[in-house]
Amino acid sequence: MSRFLHSLRFKRDHRWAPDHMSEYLDEELGARARVRMDRHTKECPECRGVLGGLRRVVSALRRLPHPRGGPDAAEMTAAVLRRLHEHSDH
Repeated sequence: MSRFLHSLRFKRDHRWAPDHMSEYLDEELGARARVRMDRHTKECPECRGVLGGLRRVVSALRRLPHPRGGPDAAEMTAAVLRRLHEHSDH
Protein backbone atom coordinates (compact mmCIF):
# COMPACT_ATOMS: atom_id res chain seq x y z
CA MET A 1 0.00 0.00 0.00
CA SER A 2 1.35 3.43 -0.87
CA ARG A 3 2.29 5.84 1.86
CA PHE A 4 -0.50 8.18 0.75
CA LEU A 5 -3.21 5.49 0.90
CA HIS A 6 -1.89 4.28 4.26
CA SER A 7 -2.11 7.84 5.59
CA LEU A 8 -5.69 8.22 4.36
CA ARG A 9 -6.73 4.89 5.88
CA PHE A 10 -5.06 5.78 9.17
CA LYS A 11 -6.87 9.13 9.39
CA ARG A 12 -10.22 7.56 8.51
CA ASP A 13 -9.74 4.79 11.08
CA HIS A 14 -8.56 7.31 13.68
CA ARG A 15 -11.89 9.14 13.40
CA TRP A 16 -13.84 5.86 13.39
CA ALA A 17 -12.13 4.01 16.26
CA PRO A 18 -13.23 6.00 19.36
CA ASP A 19 -16.92 5.62 18.53
CA HIS A 20 -16.58 1.83 18.27
CA MET A 21 -14.35 1.00 21.24
CA SER A 22 -17.18 0.04 23.58
CA GLU A 23 -18.63 -2.31 20.98
CA TYR A 24 -15.16 -3.77 20.48
CA LEU A 25 -14.72 -4.46 24.20
CA ASP A 26 -18.23 -5.91 24.43
CA GLU A 27 -17.43 -8.15 21.43
CA GLU A 28 -20.33 -6.64 19.48
CA LEU A 29 -18.32 -5.69 16.38
CA GLY A 30 -18.37 -7.87 13.31
CA ALA A 31 -15.21 -9.65 12.20
CA ARG A 32 -14.14 -6.99 9.68
CA ALA A 33 -14.64 -4.16 12.17
CA ARG A 34 -12.64 -6.08 14.82
CA VAL A 35 -9.78 -6.49 12.35
CA ARG A 36 -10.00 -2.78 11.59
CA MET A 37 -9.83 -1.88 15.30
CA ASP A 38 -6.98 -4.33 15.93
CA ARG A 39 -5.00 -2.92 13.02
CA HIS A 40 -5.57 0.69 14.00
CA THR A 41 -4.75 0.27 17.69
CA LYS A 42 -1.52 -1.51 16.76
CA GLU A 43 -0.55 1.51 14.62
CA CYS A 44 -1.91 4.30 16.84
CA PRO A 45 -0.54 4.85 20.34
CA GLU A 46 -3.25 7.43 21.10
CA CYS A 47 -6.16 5.09 20.33
CA ARG A 48 -4.34 2.18 21.97
CA GLY A 49 -4.12 4.28 25.15
CA VAL A 50 -7.80 5.27 25.03
CA LEU A 51 -8.83 1.66 24.47
CA GLY A 52 -6.61 0.50 27.33
CA GLY A 53 -8.12 3.10 29.66
CA LEU A 54 -11.63 2.10 28.67
CA ARG A 55 -10.74 -1.56 29.17
CA ARG A 56 -9.50 -0.80 32.72
CA VAL A 57 -12.67 1.16 33.59
CA VAL A 58 -14.95 -1.59 32.28
CA SER A 59 -12.94 -4.22 34.13
CA ALA A 60 -13.14 -2.23 37.38
CA LEU A 61 -16.90 -1.76 36.99
CA ARG A 62 -17.39 -5.48 36.42
CA ARG A 63 -15.52 -6.26 39.64
CA LEU A 64 -17.83 -4.08 41.75
CA PRO A 65 -20.15 -6.05 44.01
CA HIS A 66 -23.79 -6.27 43.08
CA PRO A 67 -25.92 -3.81 45.02
CA ARG A 68 -27.63 -5.14 48.12
CA GLY A 69 -29.24 -1.94 49.25
CA GLY A 70 -32.76 -2.62 48.07
CA PRO A 71 -34.75 -0.95 45.31
CA ASP A 72 -32.95 2.39 45.51
CA ALA A 73 -29.57 0.77 44.88
CA ALA A 74 -30.96 -1.31 42.01
CA GLU A 75 -32.53 1.79 40.44
CA MET A 76 -29.27 3.72 40.81
CA THR A 77 -27.30 0.88 39.21
CA ALA A 78 -29.75 0.71 36.32
CA ALA A 79 -29.52 4.48 35.83
CA VAL A 80 -25.71 4.38 35.77
CA LEU A 81 -25.73 1.53 33.26
CA ARG A 82 -28.22 3.39 31.05
CA ARG A 83 -25.99 6.49 31.12
CA LEU A 84 -22.91 4.43 30.23
CA HIS A 85 -24.70 2.87 27.28
CA GLU A 86 -26.05 6.27 26.15
CA HIS A 87 -22.52 7.65 26.23
CA SER A 88 -21.12 4.69 24.28
CA ASP A 89 -23.85 5.12 21.61
CA HIS A 90 -22.57 8.62 20.74
